[in-house]
Amino acid sequence: MAEQNDTETGWSGSGWMDPMPLASEPPPPAPTPPQAPEAKPAPVAEAPKKAAPATRKPAAKKRPTAKAVKRSAKKAVKKAGKKLRKAAKKARKTVAKKGKALKKKATAKRKAAKRTVAKKKKAVRKAARKTAKKAKGRVKKTVRRLKKAAGRVTKKAKRPTRKK
Repeated sequence: MAEQNDTETGWSGSGWMDPMPLASEPPPPAPTPPQAPEAKPAPVAEAPKKAAPATRKPAAKKRPTAKAVKRSAKKAVKKAGKKLRKAAKKARKTVAKKGKALKKKATAKRKAAKRTVAKKKKAVRKAARKTAKKAKGRVKKTVRRLKKAAGRVTKKAKRPTRKK
């Protein structure tokens, strides 16, 4: 066997070290963290990846980009608009219902008013007919009386006068 110096055997001034791999040997594979079973099958042909360190630092919070801020603002505006539209629609429905009820009431009132007017007209006509009938009766009565009186006058005129 060939002579090896201390660094090749892993001996250092502070103590024993693991032997260093020789240049001809391939490096041992890095231990991989256990992976959770994934739903997707792994692709067949993948390029070799660099080994990641076993422990990672938690990612520092990044400031949101302008695009992300705009997107979230748009989302908020859309949501608010949707709420407003919904409220407006509800208000319109309520107003429409009340309007229908009022219209029905008004129509009913108009019909009632028309009926009242018709009743009043009918009553007025009836009264006018009664009055006319009474007047007609009085006129007839007067005419009869006058005719009777005229007949008496003519009879008197036709009677011969008696001579004494």
